[in-house]
Amino acid sequence: MSVQYLRRCAVPVTSVAMATGLMLIGSPANAAPNTTSFKNACQADSLLTVHKVADTSMNVDAPESVVAGETFTYRIQPGGTFFPDRDSGASTTNISRLKVDYEIPANTTFVSAEVVPGSGINLDGVEPSVLRVGEDGNPDAAGNILRLSGGNETIANGPSSSIDSEGGIRAPKLQQNLDGTVNDNGDSWYQLPAVDVTVTAGDDGVITPQVRTSGNAANYNADENYYTFLPKAQFFGVQWAPSRCTPRDDQDAPLNAGAGPLATISVVSD
Repeated sequence: MSVQYLRRCAVPVTSVAMATGLMLIGSPANAAPNTTSFKNACQADSLLTVHKVADTSMNVDAPESVVAGETFTYRIQPGGTFFPDRDSGASTTNISRLKVDYEIPANTTFVSAEVVPGSGINLDGVEPSVLRVGEDGNPDAAGNILRLSGGNETIANGPSSSIDSEGGIRAPKLQQNLDGTVNDNGDSWYQLPAVDVTVTAGDDGVITPQVRTSGNAANYNADENYYTFLPKAQFFGVQWAPSRCTPRDDQDAPLNAGAGPLATISVVSD
């Protein structure tokens, strides 16, 4: 599996329509949409170990301000991505075990989280869901992580992990654009669904939704990384390339803006 194949697995949608797409699916009231663009540095392990850097984005719809003690909802969703038909002799098959971890924001009390129906595009496999998990990826009512996955089937950091079998949320090889039209290059576009997170605001200050980068999740090529997935291709047999990504400009760089606040919600006194 080639460098180009793995790189293309994380190319973002750049159209205005997708950047504002969350507003079209019943967004939370009084929300102010915000798109944060950043780079992911990823390591994929297959026949060779491949290091890649790819542009990506995260979209958040959240109130600009809330009152201390107020219960409110914000929405968060990754930008769209694609994988190619073929590359360097390899025929791509699909990407599965897709997983994104978000941190429960400081200065909040968690209430609930749920996938927004109809917000995922060109996906199959296990139905996407949100679980509250601990650092080990196991369900935990006191955990600080919200995991978007298919039944917690991941490549690592969970009870149902595998690096050589399909599972969880899958992006099949449809060779379609996000609007359902045929892609002239044979690329297969998909987008993971949005998640509505409901919390109760704490004291005066701010609330900042962000992806998981606490503890080991901040390290390059760690099982705890916020974004992990399992590409599959055919090249002299089946090839698997478990991939782990963190928000940084390259493998040796510090965390970038993708690890910071994806929105800033002011908390004010009543």
